[in-house]
Amino acid sequence: MYESIRIEKAGPVWRVILNRPEVRNAHDLQTFKELVHAFDEVENDPDCRCAVLTGEGDFFSAGQDLRFTRAADARAIDAYGRWNVAARQRIQRNFKPVVAAVNGPAIGGGTYLATACDLVVAVDSTFFQMREIQAGNHSGGAFLFTVGRARSLELSLLGRRLSATQALEWGLINRVVPADQFQEAVDDYVSALLELPPLAIRYTKSATNLLLDAAGFSNHLEAGGAMQRYLGLTPDGREAKKAFNEKRKPQFTGAHPRAAE
Repeated sequence: MYESIRIEKAGPVWRVILNRPEVRNAHDLQTFKELVHAFDEVENDPDCRCAVLTGEGDFFSAGQDLRFTRAADARAIDAYGRWNVAARQRIQRNFKPVVAAVNGPAIGGGTYLATACDLVVAVDSTFFQMREIQAGNHSGGAFLFTVGRARSLELSLLGRRLSATQALEWGLINRVVPADQFQEAVDDYVSALLELPPLAIRYTKSATNLLLDAAGFSNHLEAGGAMQRYLGLTPDGREAKKAFNEKRKPQFTGAHPRAAE
């Protein structure tokens, strides 16, 4: 059923694994569609009480698969953006608790996926990074509700790496541990969640999402997604992908897309 992910079911705990190690678990349109379907399963199966989202190999996710977006037309780019938001919302708004086990670097959309989860455990050697601006796109407002305006802009404008330790200090994630304690730390959160009343967990999440929505979180996702799709079609967006493929520094001009003739 799944090609880009896999699900491991161990009683009440399901592990949803980004399973594209050949591209460092970068995501394309199919990945997001499968994630939505997987978390539909998580929510609707009464045997599942908690989900863990992680990546295969030594990467959590490298973010956007440029092989897909370089070749995608406007229709596919639009679908990619919409399913991207849908996957993150499906995780965040899931009735069941979701723990992110960040086993390696989380870049761009990888950081978005990790922080859509309810609790985030990261191995101490990893980092988080929002590189959209370096690809001619934007992640404006990312994590504003979590780390504040100044740090949000530092992440979004500069595109620099944020170590796991710094991400913890900023309040972006919950816990950082050495590799030999990583699974134990994930299991600690999972075990604690399994001891709690499921309906109380569900409505704690619902109340939290209600407050985020009142602050404009969902509106930002919808508006920001449209901006990202537009920027992906600009000359700078195309140039960034071309330069990456050709292993050279991109030359940005700030030009707008040409109107269809």
